[in-house]
Amino acid sequence: MRWTRWWAGAACVACVLAVPAAASARSVTTTPKKLGAGRIPVASCGTITGLQPNFTIVGGTVTAVVFTGIPTTCNAGSLSATVTNAGTSLGAGGPVTIASGAATVPISPGAAVGSVTHVRIAIVGP
Repeated sequence: MRWTRWWAGAACVACVLAVPAAASARSVTTTPKKLGAGRIPVASCGTITGLQPNFTIVGGTVTAVVFTGIPTTCNAGSLSATVTNAGTSLGAGGPVTIASGAATVPISPGAAVGSVTHVRIAIVGP
């Protein structure tokens, strides 16, 4: 019985000594990541003061917004639109490609024409 206790004690000591050695056998290298801030100038494709939004209405629901009067320098850019009411989105669509100073953006889900108070747009590119 004494011999069994000795082997059990020796096994416990071996485990305690082996665990730190196994843990330290694997080295981990960390590489710090950097976070930076900066400014990038954003070029405009033109002024959109002449932009004219019109609605395609089917059964009292706005299904698309048709834009005309977009500067031709914006051609090949992407236009997205959101119809809103008091800052709440009612439906959105895009991006669609601007061509010949115009774009039609299908709106999903359709919004009741009486609920739409604003149209918000974003033009990216060309």
